[in-house]
Amino acid sequence: MATASKYLKERGQVETTSILYEVQVDFGRTLNQIIMEKTMAKPEHERADIVPANLTLCPPPPPKPCPYFGQVPIPKHEFPESFSNFCFNSLFIRNEVIKAMVQIREDCNNVTRDNRIFNVKLNKTMRVDEFKQH
Repeated sequence: MATASKYLKERGQVETTSILYEVQVDFGRTLNQIIMEKTMAKPEHERADIVPANLTLCPPPPPKPCPYFGQVPIPKHEFPESFSNFCFNSLFIRNEVIKAMVQIREDCNNVTRDNRIFNVKLNKTMRVDEFKQH
């Protein structure tokens, strides 16, 4: 299913065995946990033949408190320095690059609107020599 995406179709044959193994292991662990929790929730006399008498599960961890405003605290960091490094490494915010991209887009639009790249109005079949002279 995931390999049906446009990106993966273009790449051809993609190695998926490791990710499928990871998904299967995660699914198996989750299913085992659900079964164990349901079994341990039964009264002790019903699960006596399935589970040893002295087996108990750890209590579930307490839920994490929700922030009042729904925001997650971010540790202190140097934003101007990080942004400066991003700007240095990124070309799409440079004025020259933006001007070049705009000029390329304008030229492409002009070619498709004004100029004819292909001559599709041929009246008769031609040989290669005739076509080159035309």
